[in-house]
Amino acid sequence: MSHRAPARRVIRAPNHLGDVVAALPAIVADGSDVLVVRWLAPVVEMAGLAGDVVGFDRGFAGFGRAVRELRRRDYDEGVLLTPAFSAAWLLRCGGIGHLRGTATDGRSFLLGDRISPDSLRPHHRINAYKLLLGQDARAEPRSHRLTPSPERCERWRSAVGATRPVIGIFPGSHAPARRWRTDHFAAVARALGARGARLVVMGGPGEAGLTARVAGAAETALDVGGRTDLADLAALLSLCDLVVTNDTGPMHLAGAVGTPTVSLWGPSDPNEVRQVGAPDSRVTGAELPCKPCRRNRCHRRGRGTVLADAHEECMRLIEVESVLAAVDSELARRPARA
Repeated sequence: MSHRAPARRVIRAPNHLGDVVAALPAIVADGSDVLVVRWLAPVVEMAGLAGDVVGFDRGFAGFGRAVRELRRRDYDEGVLLTPAFSAAWLLRCGGIGHLRGTATDGRSFLLGDRISPDSLRPHHRINAYKLLLGQDARAEPRSHRLTPSPERCERWRSAVGATRPVIGIFPGSHAPARRWRTDHFAAVARALGARGARLVVMGGPGEAGLTARVAGAAETALDVGGRTDLADLAALLSLCDLVVTNDTGPMHLAGAVGTPTVSLWGPSDPNEVRQVGAPDSRVTGAELPCKPCRRNRCHRRGRGTVLADAHEECMRLIEVESVLAAVDSELARRPARA
């Protein structure tokens, strides 16, 4: 009597940092290999997977190399944690005959198991990824704890110094509608610096100008904008007592390394995408009839509900004093680390 070998499958990870962090509990529980955009691979590698982490590059040449690698590995099935047509097409070109994913972006004809996107929307993103991987999603969402490299932590500990508390500030976001005003972040930095906190202002490669403006408001600020890869960012976030951040990928990474956050919310719905790895104090501003809209760019024009200008009104209504009060409250509950 012959026994058929278990089907070999690969998981196509999401394309954004926050989504990858949210997907880790489901990915780790599944144990399959993971195909992920190369710049995000360090986050998946930190999770300690049973399967392989297969990094690939975007673009035409990267697509071709990924197809050849998928064919070499000879997977039987793939699960798509990203809703794009290109993700399904890549796995099909890679010789994978059976695909599971959401029926989105015109790719239904490529899927063997089609999942309605409406079935995922009531759930926190962590549990939505569990559903895509066929796991039980009824429990309270919990993140997967990440452990940064001790060597990187020690190197950044020397740069940060011994002054406590250490407060991280992340003023950027790839989505303009989710960015709080730069001058408001600078005002928070100025106030916290005047109280003696050590500030670390972080940002991606294209945000060095933004972080410089925020860090320039406080003498106690260390500006590392554009100077960290994801492994460095995880190490730095783990050294902070608290992080003040927009709703963006580093908010989720902070939670995954166990660092509390004060998060600023405008168009997004915290019930769907809040970080759950560490305590989080959410500052949401005024209630508006358009919230949540879940848009990356604000489409509102004309007179607002509260302000004269409706454009990005939800973020502009978040007050500096409210953010400082949330910082004070979090630090009072959790004394600075030694």
